[in-house]
Amino acid sequence: MDIELGTQLIDSLRVGLILLDHAGRVISWNGWMKRHSGLSLADVSSRRLDELFPEIVGTRLESSISDTLRFKLSSMLAPSLNPNVLPLYHNPGDRKLKQRMQQLIYISPLRHEHCACLIQIHDMTAAMRRERRLRAQSTQLIETSYQDALTGVGNRRRFDQDLAQRFRQAKDKQRPIAMLMIDVDSFKAYNDHFGHQGGDQCLIQVARALQEALRRDGDRVSRYGGEEFALLLAETDREAAVAIAERLRLAVEQLNIPHPAAPALGRVSVSIGISAMIPSEEQLCYILVAQADLALYSAKDAGRNRCMWYDPESGAARPLSARIADSERTGSSESHES
Repeated sequence: MDIELGTQLIDSLRVGLILLDHAGRVISWNGWMKRHSGLSLADVSSRRLDELFPEIVGTRLESSISDTLRFKLSSMLAPSLNPNVLPLYHNPGDRKLKQRMQQLIYISPLRHEHCACLIQIHDMTAAMRRERRLRAQSTQLIETSYQDALTGVGNRRRFDQDLAQRFRQAKDKQRPIAMLMIDVDSFKAYNDHFGHQGGDQCLIQVARALQEALRRDGDRVSRYGGEEFALLLAETDREAAVAIAERLRLAVEQLNIPHPAAPALGRVSVSIGISAMIPSEEQLCYILVAQADLALYSAKDAGRNRCMWYDPESGAARPLSARIADSERTGSSESHES
């Protein structure tokens, strides 16, 4: 193969090629490098890369070239770990915007009288963009899989994962954790009166009111099933959980959604069961759920539109008035407000 043909083939490659001599000076620089660096072979010939591009001094590229020249070692510099190593651009406009191409660089030793190192540079910009787009789509898909399609709050899968994770953390750190089980009162009667579309709109408004009434980052409502919602509260004792529950109950009541089938109040309301504990080593997370569930149905049986808390000493649910009386006797106060 003659030299002219070889030069044409090298210049037609869609990869940057640089040849260095034993002193690290440029002896070959193909057309791809000229297009994307703005420098011709005449501009770079017999000059070291760190002289052409002082910014590579102290980088892994410089050390990899040194290892190749001294010890005949090969290296690969991935764009995720070594972003935008060389000032290479797709077009002059990118240079003005300082938008360098993403580069995958291979550095290989050569056993030749004049050539000691081959550097290959691949443009990975499009591949990196695809990877970011796919990662974003994957993240969005995961988030969607944890979201209730109707109300937009977390779904049962989200709740189950949060329960396992936060309960384990509370157990490991010996910190309090609380749970609220929330049920829309007389929802079947509401659904029968307004139809399924009306019922769906009611659930959407209730879910939004519950979520917006929370004040602490990381607290999130999940739809437990049907007209039931659940809320886990890390680092929250019973006193604080009761205060939060009452605030959520009032937030729904103040929506003033008419409910002709609930003549006692005449508007949509919720009942809330509260449980709280510092988990012991032998306790399972579902004990927290069972206690909140018992308190919820005690609130429903007691007349709805109220909050009740589970008392571990008696094994029964108690109304807020009992909690207040206990607080007055012991002088306790809320230690945490979400």
